[in-house]
Amino acid sequence: MRRIPWMRAALMAFCASLVVTAPATALPPTGPGTPGAVSRTVIPAGAGHDPVHQVQVKAERTGQARKAQRYWTPERIRAAVPVNLAQSGGTDTPSRPAPGQQQKRSLANEPTRQVAEGIATIGVFLIRATDGSPTPDQFCTASAVASPTKSLVITAAHCLKGDRRHKDFAFVPGYRVGASTAGQAGEAPYGVFPVQEDKIWIDARYRASTPDDDVDFAVLSVGANLRGQLLEDAVGPGNELTSVPTAQLARKAVTLVGYPGGQKTPLQCTNDTTAFQGRFMEINCEGFRTGVSGGPFLENFDGRRGNLTGIIGGYKSGGLFDHTSYTSQFDEDVFRLYRQAVAGMPSELIPGKAGASMGSADTWTHARVLTTGRFHTASVHNNQSDLIVRWSDGELSLYPGDGVYGFGKDIQLVKDKAWQQAAAITAGDFTGDANYDLLVRWTDGRLTLYKDVNEKTKLSDRIELKSPNDTWTHASTMAAGRFGGGKTRTDDLMVTWTDGEVTLYSDVDGEGLHAERQLVKPPDTTWPHARDVVAGDFRPETGDQDLFVRWSDGEVTVYENIGAEVFGDEHRLLAAKSPWREALLATVGAFGGPARQNDLVALWPGGKLTLHPDTTSGSLAAERVLVSQ
Repeated sequence: MRRIPWMRAALMAFCASLVVTAPATALPPTGPGTPGAVSRTVIPAGAGHDPVHQVQVKAERTGQARKAQRYWTPERIRAAVPVNLAQSGGTDTPSRPAPGQQQKRSLANEPTRQVAEGIATIGVFLIRATDGSPTPDQFCTASAVASPTKSLVITAAHCLKGDRRHKDFAFVPGYRVGASTAGQAGEAPYGVFPVQEDKIWIDARYRASTPDDDVDFAVLSVGANLRGQLLEDAVGPGNELTSVPTAQLARKAVTLVGYPGGQKTPLQCTNDTTAFQGRFMEINCEGFRTGVSGGPFLENFDGRRGNLTGIIGGYKSGGLFDHTSYTSQFDEDVFRLYRQAVAGMPSELIPGKAGASMGSADTWTHARVLTTGRFHTASVHNNQSDLIVRWSDGELSLYPGDGVYGFGKDIQLVKDKAWQQAAAITAGDFTGDANYDLLVRWTDGRLTLYKDVNEKTKLSDRIELKSPNDTWTHASTMAAGRFGGGKTRTDDLMVTWTDGEVTLYSDVDGEGLHAERQLVKPPDTTWPHARDVVAGDFRPETGDQDLFVRWSDGEVTVYENIGAEVFGDEHRLLAAKSPWREALLATVGAFGGPARQNDLVALWPGGKLTLHPDTTSGSLAAERVLVSQ
């Protein structure tokens, strides 16, 4: 089809060869704002101001730019042709609208036209094969995105999937017809910007074996040009990434830009958009054939830049016909990639592996216990949560949170068959030093506290709070949290028992359990049906934590003020017989957005792992897939 389906097979191996960078300091996450508003991200204070580091970075950028410029001479740029045309030896002609189909035009309509002078913030990618073949190739459209790094570009994710390796991968903004002569910039008026091979961000759901077309976008970081200029220093401010609510996919006067196959001149068209399937934006513009994928949808376009509300892609990789184009909705998903790119978070490019950093669905069928807390050194510093998993073979893993609703590579804390007997695990700051501790209830009734667990010390400091006993073998669930008095430490422990009793222990520490209080008297027929019981911050106006409960029949509830003599208000998020009766495990953490413990992680049959960000006492947030089945 016209949106270069060949690219789905064009860069897979190239992406697989990319190296993942170490995560930078997490940024205060920002989400999409009001309709048409721009979401910006702020660089952490002090980042990048070390003189020695700056010299090294400048030298590295200069070397990359020289390498790109040496290969991409004016002659090679002039000879570049779209990859699919080079392969087929043919040309693409625009298809016409189907009989009876009329293009929708607004008063702000501007029919498709060529922009001979080029557009500063919009350009193409140039590549060549790593097998040394001399054929230079042009593919896909891309545009500069305004960011604190001044180095970000956005395109369609389907442009970056394939099975061939490439090098000399570069972005050329303002690409246009014109020889490079004295006093004339030619095809590359702003220079050639090499793509940073370890800094390409694609949503894990698009890297799945069946790509999710809701997230057909990719963010890339580019190096400086030969003059040492960052992208936005050369072309001026980039296009502003803009939120598009579902209810406002139909918009007025949107400009579409793209480079069709066989052309070094971009096409531009302005028209109204319509909503398609409630999740895509559709626009009618003639002549947008192969090569235009990744081209921007722009509002308030002034001839150089505008508000970026989409890129050609999504439904059918951007559309089946040359007269109709689509974009995936620009919602929190694209802002998450943007924040990762700004922060320099790991790009985790492992093509074809959904949720690559989290492992496969087959792996997650072996998860037996989940809990969350601040364990990794960076997480303690940034006040964000990590995920701990106990597996069926006795391994215990730590997945560091990245602060933007994702996770880094797992860290093995222990692998011992004895841990197969860890029946319940919860996490809290029981020792009062801001580092989280693990509290483990074993099948023989033992209760063990592991102090200050992190990626270095792991489980080295252990305190036995209770030796084997018959009483604690009847503890069903444990939830550590702040359950009374507006305290700042998560050192209270709520326990449900097999007979339905519910008890609260205040101020648990290395000396043991204290101040037991009965919240529900036994026998009780309700609480034996509680499957997951976890503390959370679902109401920002209170200092005490709430209690999240998933019941065996699929009901999901949140309780306020559980430290009172009687349980406080109950909020039903899901009624009985909801799909959550199929869930296997659930926990709550602070994985992104405001540093509140209100993001749910749930494990499902078949190894599917989902995240439900920013859940409140009034609603359960829509899922994001961390590991697909």
